[in-house]
Amino acid sequence: MVIHLPGELIESSVFSAVMQDLVLMHTFGIRLLLVAGSRPQLNQQLKMRNLSPQYKSGLRITGTEELQCAMKAAGLVRFHIESFLGRGIINSPGRNRHVNVASGNFITAQPVGVRNGIDYKYTGEMRRLNVPKVVSLLEHNDIVLISNIGYSPSGEVFNCLSEKVASKCASQLQSEKLIFLHEGEELIDIRTNQRVQALILAQAQEYLYLTRNDNAVSRNFRSYLEQSLYACMNGVTRSHLVSRHVDGGLLQELFTRDGAGLMISKNIYEGVRMAKTSDIPGIMRLIQPLLDEDVLVSRNQEQIETNVDTFTVIERDGAIIACAALQLYEDKFAEMACVAVDPSYRSLGKGNALLGFLLRKARSSGVDKVFVLTTRTSHWFMERGFEIATIDQLPISKRMTLDLKRQSKVYMMDISSKRALDEKELLLQMH
Repeated sequence: MVIHLPGELIESSVFSAVMQDLVLMHTFGIRLLLVAGSRPQLNQQLKMRNLSPQYKSGLRITGTEELQCAMKAAGLVRFHIESFLGRGIINSPGRNRHVNVASGNFITAQPVGVRNGIDYKYTGEMRRLNVPKVVSLLEHNDIVLISNIGYSPSGEVFNCLSEKVASKCASQLQSEKLIFLHEGEELIDIRTNQRVQALILAQAQEYLYLTRNDNAVSRNFRSYLEQSLYACMNGVTRSHLVSRHVDGGLLQELFTRDGAGLMISKNIYEGVRMAKTSDIPGIMRLIQPLLDEDVLVSRNQEQIETNVDTFTVIERDGAIIACAALQLYEDKFAEMACVAVDPSYRSLGKGNALLGFLLRKARSSGVDKVFVLTTRTSHWFMERGFEIATIDQLPISKRMTLDLKRQSKVYMMDISSKRALDEKELLLQMH
């Protein structure tokens, strides 16, 4: 897991609490790579030398004196973080309180160079992380700490943007999570007046585009979103933006049902859409072998035509490669039925994509619980979050029409919490 620690955090009242949360996560066995920013500390160093920060197109120009200030600021921040983490868990009764923090020259960098006629001098951008070295340290139970200072193979020193360092480290490590600690901004869904807890990549991109000229969106928040997008498009499973002002916010985001921040993840639903009448032959082709083997409840083409509006399909190159139906019932129940995936695509996550899409569709329809009836695929559903249920737990109208002779087993999933649904969706991506 890669966590970006902004320089503003170092000077805040919650710094010590965040350090304790990191140590606690470390004791849980979570491998941590920390990337420390030092923007306010650099500006303080410049002020002490009667220098003013210079920016062009949102990018800092780093001259010789500015570079000396940047190196000193990064060193002070690193020392501060190391000293707090090294204390271990305060008031721990155990003996193994010590936490080893490994910091060093783990990244190579190159100059930003001249852009639009502006020489950015010693402002740099990260090229490569020493992945084998970092992985070795993490495997030896060290916390790895990286600053925003990078070095070229020839020994030149560069002042890099720490947010970009964090996203590149996460992508080159293929980290499961990238976390940014921000000022506390929230996105509000104007339809429900509720805090937005999760965005897929396309939604995050659209938000950045629509707010490109909105001064109400802070530069740092935009940067965190942009780097979250970069990371998720380059192998990171998901990114989280968590307010650094929320006591225990990191732990809430990672270990509680509703979280405390904004989660950004990939879209696993490419090619998924609602079925049309023209899809019926493709649906029948998929389900016929399963009907012949009595895996699915008997259905003929006329029944599929009557209920085609309940079907969702995955299309690829004009062919239907997966399908499933979602039938709504009273008391906020829904049944997922007639699940079929072309054998050629069963190992490519298409069933997971279909399941995730239908769970989202059910939730948007006001459903709290989704159930399935199966005779042969119980383990597949259990691996994806469904739990064993009984016939008595089904809605009354379903019980009245249930074919008991099939002796189907009942499995159910609670999707009443949107955040819990987000986590289940991410679980599907890992299968």
